[in-house]
Amino acid sequence: MLETDFRMSRFTQRLFLLIVGTGLCSSLALADLPTGPGHDELMKVCGKCHSAEQAVSLRQSRTGWEETVSKMVNMGAEGTDDEYEAILGYLTKNFGPEAARPVNVNKATPVEIETSLSLTRAEAAAIVQYRTDKGDFKGLDDLKNVPGLDFKKVESKKSRITF
Repeated sequence: MLETDFRMSRFTQRLFLLIVGTGLCSSLALADLPTGPGHDELMKVCGKCHSAEQAVSLRQSRTGWEETVSKMVNMGAEGTDDEYEAILGYLTKNFGPEAARPVNVNKATPVEIETSLSLTRAEAAAIVQYRTDKGDFKGLDDLKNVPGLDFKKVESKKSRITF
């Protein structure tokens, strides 16, 4: 009986790893990141270890992204010099310090909302879910109705929000 329990435990562990791995791959495949030069390289190199959303959750200058990529290489990330250059260009262009650019909350992806407004992943997802369920936002006050959203955070960045 003990031997069966051990095998079941190993089976359960393998099943868990399969489910988690499949979930990670599908989240990478479905990630709503801007397309363009460096996108595929980011997905290939960075997506081996963590989700694409995690990879772009910061807004950094090129120097900041170079430091981050260097840390990842030191931790075992594998890619060519050309891939790393493409990734740096992509990250700097799409997730650089120009976070002050406006974000249209009726059209932006969860990642764009999260990074542009410095919200949590859950808050950005709540905004997208609410607009999907209820329709486009007409103004800032409509965002008060989003469950799980800290409206004070949004209100402090109202100059960056468009509808």
